[in-house]
Amino acid sequence: MTKIKRWLLAIPIIFVLALIILVIVTGVRQNKTVQDQASKINVVSSLNFYGEMAQAVGGDRVTVTNVIDKASVDPHEFEPTAVVAKTYQKAQVIISNGGGYDPWSTNFAKANSQADSVTVAKLVGYHTGDNEHFWYSADTAKLLTEQLVKSFTKLDPQNKEQFEKNQQAYLKSLAPLNDLRESIRGQLAGKSVLTTEPVMDNTLEPLGAKIIVPEFATAVEEGTDPSSADIRAWHDAIDQGKVALVIKNKQTTSKLVDQAVAYAEEKQVPVIGVTETKPDNMSFLKWQEQQLEAIKGALAQ
Repeated sequence: MTKIKRWLLAIPIIFVLALIILVIVTGVRQNKTVQDQASKINVVSSLNFYGEMAQAVGGDRVTVTNVIDKASVDPHEFEPTAVVAKTYQKAQVIISNGGGYDPWSTNFAKANSQADSVTVAKLVGYHTGDNEHFWYSADTAKLLTEQLVKSFTKLDPQNKEQFEKNQQAYLKSLAPLNDLRESIRGQLAGKSVLTTEPVMDNTLEPLGAKIIVPEFATAVEEGTDPSSADIRAWHDAIDQGKVALVIKNKQTTSKLVDQAVAYAEEKQVPVIGVTETKPDNMSFLKWQEQQLEAIKGALAQ
């Protein structure tokens, strides 16, 4: 048999061997991918901005599922599905706001005794009656990310140092937001502010703002109409020149709210629109910066 014939006969064997090697290598890679996915910490967050913080701390060692992930979803009216319940059952770390804001999340967390439940209300020292919009407080990001480092380290101790580095990097990225808050403090201190809902109070009050006619905002938040006395107090404060600006929750409105805001605009009181949930495709930092910049600009007029 000539060398050429031997070589031609060997081609099918070489092809088969190459195919076998390819299948083995592909299988190993796929198996490694499955193992990597399985080894990641499964995190479920009720709100997407907390999920952003979890992803920042955990990096490629976590998989984060955000339950409320669209600005169009009203957290107060959200009703979890069976799919959401199953997601919580599989979670290893659960992040809830607490304070009565997302009771479905805290209830699911209680039902999953194997998961590490992180409740922001506990981290900030919430007491009944406190404002539950904790993400508007300057300290919340630090408190939550510190706790997440601990939670992730318990499940993945060999990556503790990386979690700590990630946490510090994330907090450093928020430094411009803290600087912006401080730059507004002097402008806002002692100024009276009307709000259509108490969404941003945890930012405004620590900077020295005086929230007046809170009964109006409380009624709107609870889904009822402000009383005639509340509306009269709103108008009187504006007429007396006491109001530096109005903070309006753009995601919730009603005829009475629209009328109250229109009255402020008619009297040339600046109205700043804010949102309770993070706009789609926007980072927590950018969201908060935009709102504070709007307030800063209004106060400078």
